[in-house]
Formats: sequence, C-alpha cells, structure tokens
Amino acid sequence: MKNILKFLLLTAVAGSLATVVAADKPRVIATTDGEIDDHSSMIRFLLYTCDFDVAGIVEVNSKYQKHGHSKETWLENQLDAYEQVLPNLRKHNPDYPSADSLRSVCRVGNENIKDLWVAPPDMETRNTPGSQLIIDTLLDKDPRPVHVLSWGGANTTASALWRLKTGYPKEQFDYAVSRIRIYCIWYQDGGGGWIQKNIPEAHINEAHQWDDVWDYESYDNARKPGKPSANPPAIQELMKPAWLDEHVKRDHGPLGALTPQKYISEGDTPSFLHLANNGLEAHRDYTLGGWGGRSAHVDPAFPNHISDKNLKDDGDRHKMYWRWVPAAQNDFAARMDWCVKDFNGANHPPVAQVKGALVRHVKAGETVPLAAGAIDPDGNKLTCRWWQYADADSVEATVDIANSESWENASFIAPNESGRQVHIILEVTDNGTPPLVGYQRVICNLDGGGSN
Repeated sequence: MKNILKFLLLTAVAGSLATVVAADKPRVIATTDGEIDDHSSMIRFLLYTCDFDVAGIVEVNSKYQKHGHSKETWLENQLDAYEQVLPNLRKHNPDYPSADSLRSVCRVGNENIKDLWVAPPDMETRNTPGSQLIIDTLLDKDPRPVHVLSWGGANTTASALWRLKTGYPKEQFDYAVSRIRIYCIWYQDGGGGWIQKNIPEAHINEAHQWDDVWDYESYDNARKPGKPSANPPAIQELMKPAWLDEHVKRDHGPLGALTPQKYISEGDTPSFLHLANNGLEAHRDYTLGGWGGRSAHVDPAFPNHISDKNLKDDGDRHKMYWRWVPAAQNDFAARMDWCVKDFNGANHPPVAQVKGALVRHVKAGETVPLAAGAIDPDGNKLTCRWWQYADADSVEATVDIANSESWENASFIAPNESGRQVHIILEVTDNGTPPLVGYQRVICNLDGGGSN
C-alpha cells in the first residue's frame, strides 16, 4: 500500500498524464484469429489493460487461420495466468482490470470459412455473439471512440456495421459508425475492403509496413536463411531469443511463461501500441504517428480510409515502426517485471509535461520557446530531448531546435510556410533499468496569429 500511495502521489504532482482519467482512456475491442503470434501479442495486450478500457475480445478467423481457434483454450489459459499475476501488477498500477471483467467481454465472432470473402448480406453466418458485442458497444452511451483491432479478418466487424446500417434507425447507425476506429493488420479477409467501400463513414486504418519489423522477420534469418529484416542491427537485438528469454519467458511469472514463440514475432501488436499511455496521444488520430506506426489519407474518394502504404520516415518505409521499438520493448520488459517485483524493485515510466500549450498558433519568423518539466515515480535521473517529427508534420523546412536537450531554453524559428504545421516531440528518458521514455507533442500551426 505504501508504494501505491507513493506512485499516486508522484503522478498527482506530475499532472494527469501518468494515470489516465477513466473518461480519457481509449476503449478497445480486440478481434483475434488465434494464430501463434496472436498468443504473444495477447500477453503484451493484457499488460497494457491498465492504459485502456477493454470493451471486448472477440475470436474470429482469417485467410491464414481459416477456422479460427476459439475451440482451443489459449485465451482462457492466458486470462488464468493474468489473474495469478494481477495482485502484483496492481502494486504498480491499480488500474489493472480484474480477470473476471475481461472474461465477461470475451465472445466468438464469425469463424465460418465460407464467409471469408463474402459480403455481409450474403454471409452464411450473419449474427454472432462477437458482432452483437460490437453493435452494443457502438450504441452505448459512452461517448468515447471505440478502437476495433483486427488481428485477423474484419468480417465480424463488417457484419456488425451492415446490421447497424440495415436493421437499426439511421440515427443509431450514424451515432455508432461515428465512433468506430478500425485498425487492420492487413486486410486478412474481405471484411476490411468491404467496410472501406460500403461503409465509408467508418474510420479504418489499413496497416502494412509493420511487416519485417514486428512479425516473423523481426531479425535477419529469423524465419528462413537469406530473409532480411527491415530492422537495423541494434533493433534486431531487441527481438531475438535471448532478449525474449531474459525479459519475458524466464522468471517473470506464469503469464510470460506462456509465450509460445522463440523470438519477438508479434505481427498484431502495433494495432494497440497507439493506445499505450506514453504521452504521444496517437490514438486520437493515427496520422499523428507513434508506437503503432503512422498513416495518412491515401484516396480522396475514401476520406476516412488511411494507410501507411508508400509512406516513409527519413526515407525508410519501415522506420515509422522500428524507430519506436527500443522504447516499446523496454516498456514491455518493465511491465513484465511488474508481474513479479515489488514497486521499489522495478522501473516505471517518467511523466513528461510541456510548459505551455500543446497546440499553438505561431507566425513566420517567430522564435517559439520550448520548456518542460517531468517527474519520475522512482526518483531516477531524467534527460530530455526535443526533436521535429518532420514526417508527421506538413512543413518542408527542417527545423533547427536550439538547445535541443535543454529543459527550459530550447527554441526554434517558425518557418515561413503559412497554413502548415510543425510537430515537435518532447522525449524524456530515465536512467532506470530498463530505461523508460515518456513523451509529449507540441503542434504549431503556422501564421495563426498568436498563441492558444
């Protein structure tokens, strides 16, 4: 209890960013085809359930797992293991939900192989407990968006949206579809493409370039000789068997011990990394970029469809994912420590806090000051770095940040590009084991006429 009070006191001093106010937490429904890499992603997902509200876990199928895996007990086994480590997890963050609350929102969706490439009106299996959970969640009175993660196919989600459109009053359909935020790890059946074309009101993200970063090719020759990874050598070290054994599979409790793979190959993990409470707030708009990648609007005919196709960070089409891997892996390792260690024996992320507005209106040639504070729940030494996320903003200029490692005296000159934005990331790192990072983002609208 003493350590929990210490944690709450420190985060209260830091502001509201370290522990998420319930009304601000993202809401999420994870749909999973039960592939082996989903098992690994689910272990990580459970360790982040303190950061978001889980409205559902729905078992589905995909073109890779055509019959699904709901008849197996892999998910039930993981929830049992989560329940065993939950008392220790709550020493570090009291917001972890009970295992029973998670069990209560588990459902089975459409696992009919005949429906993989069939439009919802023609599906053999139209109504499932999983699609009904999606409908009920989208229609409830909670005003927050609902992030529906497609680790497998999106047919169950497509069926839910079709039923809303054809079987409910227009007002209810409009309300429901305005709240959905779909993150597809590829389109793994006909559902994603059908939603994009037939329910254009729905926000849908089609992610591709996590491939060779987070999946089975996370390091060179991982799956087969001669198959290179998209990750640079230093990043690859964080994905190899030795790292996974040390930080997850051995001596970290029953949940980590369930990890079925030899190395990091979690192709579905990027779908929920935007929801992590790290200060980047990318769940509010996937185009902002963050741990879950970066997307953009790609087709004016479908304004709510975004994708990472053909995007590059610093000329590298995979860097929008791998640039965040060290921070994400260290954060995961720390949370695995939370499964078995007391508060004083583990590390906790620092809380970064920009001084001044996070959204500003500045004029060309104006010197924009950057100042910040931060606090670390463990009293670790903190360092800061300000950097321009040039690929996520819209200016052509490269901004030179003076004193980029200063807490109080950093600044930049606003470029003369009226109507565009500069994105500045504050990155705060502690010296704990492992070192952890917290962020905030400053968005500067150019030629706005004064500050907010």
